[in-house]
Amino acid sequence: MLDDSLARRERLADKYDIDFGRDRIFPELVDALLEEVPRGQRLLEVGAATGLLTKPLLERSDHVTAMEPSAGLLKHLLSSDVAESPRLAIRQGMVEDLIHDDTFDVAVVTFTPRRGIDLYRLFIQLAIRVRDRVVFMLDDDGSLDWAYLARSVAKQGIEARVRIVTNGEADPLAHRRAVLLIAEVSAWRPACMALHAQEDWGTDATRISVANPHERGTATRLIRRFLAGGDRAAFIETAPESLERLYGNMRTAAHRIAREELTVRLQGDAIQVVRLPKSGETGIGKELL
Repeated sequence: MLDDSLARRERLADKYDIDFGRDRIFPELVDALLEEVPRGQRLLEVGAATGLLTKPLLERSDHVTAMEPSAGLLKHLLSSDVAESPRLAIRQGMVEDLIHDDTFDVAVVTFTPRRGIDLYRLFIQLAIRVRDRVVFMLDDDGSLDWAYLARSVAKQGIEARVRIVTNGEADPLAHRRAVLLIAEVSAWRPACMALHAQEDWGTDATRISVANPHERGTATRLIRRFLAGGDRAAFIETAPESLERLYGNMRTAAHRIAREELTVRLQGDAIQVVRLPKSGETGIGKELL
């Protein structure tokens, strides 16, 4: 589902310029978002697209790192006036592609295509890197994903607030509505806690679940995704009856396209992919500016 959404995002990149996402973003929503972003902070913007929110966020923040997985959408952001700011860094990729010592004061997630449990996994990825708060801007599309996310965050002992924002238009065709979910992570762990790279390559790992039966080409896509990211290791989980087959396919794919860069092995009921360490390697980023 996420792969389909990312592919669609790339297809739309040539169709839209700065107007990408304009149908979701309205003035009242921008004002409400900025109220939740403290001034003078180091901010991570997840899903920057063409930069509709990057400029107002940059005006409020000390420094912004804008992340976007679509190369096509990033071209529009890179060619905009805001890209010239020395207080803006632009990176292609997703949160999983951040290097291991990246930390921020605030993270803003703009209409992520992730759904269900993947939203919670995204939150955890951010919470270990953010000192103050994580702000999600989500569609109010009837799925109630935002409600389940708020509940999951609260169960971790983290204060979570929800704001439903509308533009006040009575006309159904002009009415706009969105949800802001604000998670206060500063009290969840010591604010001075830094994120350090693990010496054990096997413990610093992302977990990925693969549906059963898996589609043709799944193993190759998993290997390419791992190569494109900055993770040191990943655990691939699938149904027990598909584990051996997927493991064999991933070993073949790794040998074909990444034999000197990573290794694949079985670890209990999961497949472990491990990046082979290189002398002096501290992490892999895709910073463009």
